[in-house]
Amino acid sequence: MTMLKALSVNATTTCKAQDIWFAYRQSNWVLKGVTIDVPSEGFLTILGPSGSGKTTLLKILAGMLKPQSGNVELFGTRLVNGTANHPEFRQRVGYIPQQLGLVRGMTALENVLLGALGRIAGALPLLGVFPKAEVERARGYLDLLAIGDKAREKVYRLSGGERQRVAIARTLLQDPKIIFADEFVSDLDLPRAAQILAAMRDLTQREKIAFVVNMHEIPLVQDLGDEVMILKKGIIVHRGAARDLSMSLAQEILE
Repeated sequence: MTMLKALSVNATTTCKAQDIWFAYRQSNWVLKGVTIDVPSEGFLTILGPSGSGKTTLLKILAGMLKPQSGNVELFGTRLVNGTANHPEFRQRVGYIPQQLGLVRGMTALENVLLGALGRIAGALPLLGVFPKAEVERARGYLDLLAIGDKAREKVYRLSGGERQRVAIARTLLQDPKIIFADEFVSDLDLPRAAQILAAMRDLTQREKIAFVVNMHEIPLVQDLGDEVMILKKGIIVHRGAARDLSMSLAQEILE
């Protein structure tokens, strides 16, 4: 089966979706003609109420779901069946689910090292044995996110904010060119969520990574986003600069 042609990471638009329609059940459309483009760098926030189709859209952009109609391109290449399992695709596209997907019985460091599996050949990584350089990089990301002292802690012992940062570090170890994050700070209070998102914004700017995150919280979007797209009932009803989004406009649209 053809999966994915050679990727070009020099495209000015990292991800593009055109006229996307998607339904889990026939004719019960979750997304209705959505068109979106994601620049090669920047912090795009997708705002919308529960049930608006945000998670579904993110999974389609990340190649995890196939729409019934419409096209999706990553790095200038159209996605075809099975792209989510393609090694080159997995390396360049990071996905942080709302539930983070961490292995609770493993340490923070061990979880972060899982991000390197798509880049390292051989059986040793599958047994938990990684090159020294990868271990040092993993520790470096944990240090950068201010949880280096938690490297040997089991994930189930970590706080919610610490787990968020482990998930971020794991994704960064993939060396992605774009990261999709599905409301991964929704369970945190606003100050802690702002801290995590600010760290993520700084890192993605430094590493020149495109970042797309689904959110509910209007103040976080205004403070931290470059662009905001509002999705309501499966339709894009607004897109513009995040700093220009007023609370009154957002509330009016989302009612």
